[in-house]
Amino acid sequence: EYQPLVKGIAYKFKNSGEPLEDLEQVGYIGLINAINLYNQNRGIKFITYATWLISGEIRHYIRDKHQVIKIPSWMMKLNKKIDEFIISYKKENNKFPSLSEISERFNLAEEGIKEILKAREAVQIVSLDQEQRKYSSENYPRIEKIKSKNYETFKLPIEDIITLKTAFSKLEKLQRKVIYYIFEKDLTQTKTARKLGISQRKVSRIKESALKELKESIRRE
Repeated sequence: EYQPLVKGIAYKFKNSGEPLEDLEQVGYIGLINAINLYNQNRGIKFITYATWLISGEIRHYIRDKHQVIKIPSWMMKLNKKIDEFIISYKKENNKFPSLSEISERFNLAEEGIKEILKAREAVQIVSLDQEQRKYSSENYPRIEKIKSKNYETFKLPIEDIITLKTAFSKLEKLQRKVIYYIFEKDLTQTKTARKLGISQRKVSRIKESALKELKESIRRE
């Protein structure tokens, strides 16, 4: 059903120097991430969410081919193994593996697998409102932390953090608060409205306008 979407997004990166077939395979990884991580309660259409993750996965793949920032070898190896399993499973079963199947294959808690998948999201709002976040090898979790259900989401590559922080800082204060509560605290729009003392309908409008501004700002970057 979403094959044309993956192929279309991959084609946009045809001048990256990487084989189109490889980009499509990576795009499917982004799609399975979207399937496993999508939460309809956030008010974002699946097609929009999937587009973000597919594009982000391909961008990260291209960037990794010309890696400048040192990423822990265990993280790279584990990500590669997960990618290989997803591709292999898709070829053998003509469908994507579920989160529980990936979890069982690598003997990791489902929350741990989610942490790994979240690290590759195209737009990750989690740490945008935190100031003076340092980026170094110390920011990466130890491998045993993956099994912890309470461990915070992995950090984005520094270029993504800078781009997103710049875009986020351009939003109005109320927009930043709405995005923070919905995407970092994972509150519903109703609970966010109560927190801010405004109507749920207004929260919805603010969220949509903020996401639109973020996407436009990121595109310009």
